[in-house]
Amino acid sequence: MRYRQLPPVGDLTDLESVYLAVPRDADETADCCRRLCRRTTVETRTHASQWLVFLTAVGCVSDDGAGYYRQETTLDAATLGDEFVSHVFGVPAVLAVFEATDRALTRDEVANRIDGRTRDRLERTDPGPVYLDRVLGWAVTLGQLTIADNGYMLSTTA
Repeated sequence: MRYRQLPPVGDLTDLESVYLAVPRDADETADCCRRLCRRTTVETRTHASQWLVFLTAVGCVSDDGAGYYRQETTLDAATLGDEFVSHVFGVPAVLAVFEATDRALTRDEVANRIDGRTRDRLERTDPGPVYLDRVLGWAVTLGQLTIADNGYMLSTTA
């Protein structure tokens, strides 16, 4: 399964803060989104929902149908990055663009090099550049990409 929601890009401290705000037991709260907004810097219910889906995708949170609860896990950037690649829609296609070149690419160059079918699906996921920008940003945070002077490059440590 590939998840299609990404919250605004943050760092590992943001990720840990939101993760720790998710209850250990889904029965602890009737409104997990409100809980995230009250206990973290997450500003909207929409972003809270995106965080819950994202944390599920990277293996930190589960949804038992009654609500979300956090998994007892270590928030290791390499493991989170592997889960990000495996479970978030568009990430493998974006990384494949970088694997085919040895230079930095801008966001627009990445968008133009993604195969047409995937690009269309990315644009339907979140109109405009928002989703692709978030994929790129989280790929930097989780170690798959690095920021270069004129764009992004594949990380040598990924």
